[in-house]
Amino acid sequence: MPTKNLGPNEQLLVGIQPQGLEHIDPAAIEALYQQQPNRLVLGTAPYLSLYYFGKKFYDPQKIQERITRLDQKIAEKVAKVGNDSTKARKIRDRINSRIDRLQKKKKEGNFLMQVGEPPAIYDSTLMAATIDQVDIYLNSKGYFNHTASYRKDVKKDKLVTVTLTIDENAPYRYANFSYRIPDPGVLQLIKSAEPRSLLKPGEIYDEDVLTQERDRLYELLKNNGYYDFARAFIEFEVDTSYAENTARITTLVKNPETDSAHHAYSINNVYFKTDNDRFGVGRDTLTYNNIRYISYDLRYSPKVLDKKVDILPGQLFSQMRTSVTQRKLADLDVFQFNNILYNKVKPTSDTTNPYLLDAYINAVPSKKYQETTELGLNFTERRPGPFSSINLRIRNIFGGAENLDIGLHGGYEGQISLATPNQTVMIKEYGADIALSIPTILLPFGGRNLLTPYYPRTRIVASYDKVDRQEYIRSNYQLNLDYIWQKSRRALQPPTLQFILSPVNLSIVQTDTISPEFQASLEKYSQGSRSLIKSFESAFLTYMSFNVIYNTNDFTQTRNARYIRTLVEAGGLTRELGLDIKPGDLQTFQYAKFNPDYRRYIPLGGGQYFVYRVNAGVASPLFGTGVLPYDKYFFAGGSSSVRAWQSRRLGPGSYATENVVYENGQLVSKRDFAVEQPGEVLLEGSAEYRFNIFSFLNGALFVDAGNVWWLKKEETKPGADFAFNRFYKELAVGTGFGIRFDLSVVVLRFDLATKVYDPAGINGEKFVLDNFRFSEFFTRNNQSSLNIGIGYPF
Repeated sequence: MPTKNLGPNEQLLVGIQPQGLEHIDPAAIEALYQQQPNRLVLGTAPYLSLYYFGKKFYDPQKIQERITRLDQKIAEKVAKVGNDSTKARKIRDRINSRIDRLQKKKKEGNFLMQVGEPPAIYDSTLMAATIDQVDIYLNSKGYFNHTASYRKDVKKDKLVTVTLTIDENAPYRYANFSYRIPDPGVLQLIKSAEPRSLLKPGEIYDEDVLTQERDRLYELLKNNGYYDFARAFIEFEVDTSYAENTARITTLVKNPETDSAHHAYSINNVYFKTDNDRFGVGRDTLTYNNIRYISYDLRYSPKVLDKKVDILPGQLFSQMRTSVTQRKLADLDVFQFNNILYNKVKPTSDTTNPYLLDAYINAVPSKKYQETTELGLNFTERRPGPFSSINLRIRNIFGGAENLDIGLHGGYEGQISLATPNQTVMIKEYGADIALSIPTILLPFGGRNLLTPYYPRTRIVASYDKVDRQEYIRSNYQLNLDYIWQKSRRALQPPTLQFILSPVNLSIVQTDTISPEFQASLEKYSQGSRSLIKSFESAFLTYMSFNVIYNTNDFTQTRNARYIRTLVEAGGLTRELGLDIKPGDLQTFQYAKFNPDYRRYIPLGGGQYFVYRVNAGVASPLFGTGVLPYDKYFFAGGSSSVRAWQSRRLGPGSYATENVVYENGQLVSKRDFAVEQPGEVLLEGSAEYRFNIFSFLNGALFVDAGNVWWLKKEETKPGADFAFNRFYKELAVGTGFGIRFDLSVVVLRFDLATKVYDPAGINGEKFVLDNFRFSEFFTRNNQSSLNIGIGYPF
């Protein structure tokens, strides 16, 4: 019982429910609770029980004794080092970090207590304080005539639930706007931007919107020369006595106390310093496009830096241009940090604008060479194995802020034998790549000024990968040219649109050896289709692609956001474009591919989210070639797809690959999940309810559905083709539960999924949820699957 540890006059708060809200978001009211109730699960309080269990091992007196001993240890060690302040500081820092952890443990309890919840003893004063906060919040949203009260309900004498009854009543709306601004220049500027005001007649009064309007006016002035202007000069007067349920807003902009007006400043000179100071040594100066580059040794091309500087002599001072310049310079990744300072210049006789500023751009170079190493463990199907990679970045390699990356990688792990599924084969995969990133659009006929406002980059990548396994040895040589640019909704906001145009992509796939057993396996699973067999032949692949990504979310996926990605790709069109490339005896492919992906993220409050995804695609051979490159097919199943199916093993359609085996002395048909199942049509979707369990541990409940199909009907694979009159009956469905460890820099994910509906079920057995056995999650079986991944599935 959750109440067994309560005192005689204590009651446990287990719920607060707001009622009567029509326009206000209930999640906003929940954030105002001055006392959080204990969470109940099926009538029990597991988090409270965990807290009490941890408390059995909690002894604050012993923790304090440890803190005291550490304080004494600091004093003794510092006394031994005498006047060596550096050693003394290191000693204090090292031991004080341990003391801080103990202080936190003393205050918040041990790990189990922190994971659990302390008892929420009902307190009427805290409920009254909650009502006060609700009143303040509703008033700030324009509901000045609202009423709010609470009712306490007691169950079983000890469990308390509270109902907040809120009647919003009619809100106050904006009725009239006016200005009281003594500075005529400021008044004229603000009135010229009046159409962009966030305050609109008839809209509901909202203090948050007033704050945003104040920020807008402040930015307007700071971006139009008013270097000394501060937010404190802006005030709003609100008059609610004008008429019933109306608010009249007067915007006030005060003058400085020491001056009769605000002054707009212009840029006099711009100085760009590109290296560290060497005291007593003079720098050289180079002027380019009215910007003075000062350095001991100018290692960065002024032509490149000029495209990243938005501050020019003669302009009005602009905080926006200042911040955009800093961001553009940081985006180059050749400077450790940069800042921009302004110095006032003594007023001149220039009557147009005697108020001038000199701008100083200070950029400290990053290390020219940066090496990163990664070590880890791969686990896909059978046996884990190590992997490692090492990357060397050389910054500003040609003096134009270009960055060169050279990488090596290798891995070793056990996977299912493609020829004999009951066996495990060890796979060796290794390779190298070299990538050059250029901060402009590089074209044969120029183009350095193309897309300059949108952070353009040109990326040239050459790579080599080799897979060495028992069945075959394959090598892949690639050369890619990408043009990348991005766009934000507003300056300084994270980019919401990214464009990637890849006009040149060349790939040579060379199959060095292939075992007879694996060749026979390919022929067996192809069943009349040449796709699997031809995919393992040596080939020459060329393609062009265009990728557009729209994303309003952040890295932690905590916003109310949308993600849309659209990929268009066409391959093997060199002959149609007038280039007759003859790759010898290598086969070639001609194809087109289209792949849109939509994702939606909806916060529900309290660390809860509902997210869903729809991913579709179609790929088709062109000009009668009949076959796609194997890597260009669609696949379903795996940790980022329909998770109840193993990676790339779902489909196609309702067709099932079968094996006939002896079982109890009889021939029995069994599903064969060993072979990958490529398709030319993809349709899949997922929905997740994500929630916080405690601290860094999150949970998820999910449902996945999807499949792949072929475009054309094949007699040897009935049900594998896409048909509008039945495709919806062939969507495989799986469900499951996920555990996610959110470690800030990375999310470690464990998703346990099981099949619900198998459109290719043997002998008509399609609804297969009753085959679920929890104990089989951690064994290799065809009903359930454990997916391990880094990051969220979508």
